[in-house]
Amino acid sequence: MDNNLLVSIVMPAYNAEKYIEQAIQCILDQTYTNWELLIADDASTDNTNAIIKKYALKDSRIKFYQNETNIGYLKTWNKLIDITAGDFITFLDADDVCAADRINILYNYLEENPDIKIVGSNINLLSEDGEQIGTKEYPASPEIINKNLLSPKFSFCGSAVMIRKEVYQKVGGYREYFNRLGWEDHDWLIRCCAVFKAANIDKYLYSYRNTSDSVTRSIQLQDYKKLIIKKIGLELAEQRLRSGADCLEQGDYTKLNEIESKYQKPFEDNPALVYLKLSAITATKKVKRNYLIHAIKIRPFQLKAYYYLLKTL
Repeated sequence: MDNNLLVSIVMPAYNAEKYIEQAIQCILDQTYTNWELLIADDASTDNTNAIIKKYALKDSRIKFYQNETNIGYLKTWNKLIDITAGDFITFLDADDVCAADRINILYNYLEENPDIKIVGSNINLLSEDGEQIGTKEYPASPEIINKNLLSPKFSFCGSAVMIRKEVYQKVGGYREYFNRLGWEDHDWLIRCCAVFKAANIDKYLYSYRNTSDSVTRSIQLQDYKKLIIKKIGLELAEQRLRSGADCLEQGDYTKLNEIESKYQKPFEDNPALVYLKLSAITATKKVKRNYLIHAIKIRPFQLKAYYYLLKTL
């Protein structure tokens, strides 16, 4: 086993001053030391930039990049992964943390299992304040992972995986169609697993901070696509299974528009559904109630909104 291979860690950052010191420190605390941490500040308006610079000046393994304008998580991730120098690549979101032996365990697993090209782990779920509020387990075997790729029970936390460099060289990065919509990591990993063998380690190595309310607040009433992007992504994946390519890859934007319209139509016919959907994916009861009240104002006779509202009391 060669313990000298470089591991690249990709970390986009935007307005992450509250958490980014913890994220960087957990990389500095890694038991595996031959790594580079590539961080790009995506034109933050808070103190994120200064915090990253402070750490980069102290440790040459931290490579700091600055976006002149805000280009979003997806494009920043693509920018960073494209300049990684490591034989292995892993990820850490700027508001998450991981175990001190995470890189060492993932690296050793890939070294000991040369047929596996992608490996993830179970994760802890944290509140915004860093308290553990739950866990998520993922299937370990490649066979179950492939079986679950298009099911509601997805097989990975996207940021928790480590890949061999050849995976990125073959598949590429996130597809820009998903820019600022979400689900880009699911789409990417589904495409990666169609080509390469993947597994998960039955250990809790990554801690994901649950900040879903901040995501849902960014969705506007007419922004249906963020609410249906999972359905669109799964239909694209099913197209690839049937024919080897999806309409996005083929540049068939007429077909793509048909898919989008199919899933957008219920929201266009009933705008209250936007708020009902937001309430369903929001963890905080107060925010959930506000969305349901909006839904009732738009459609006063939609009884299920009252039912869900009563459940939040």
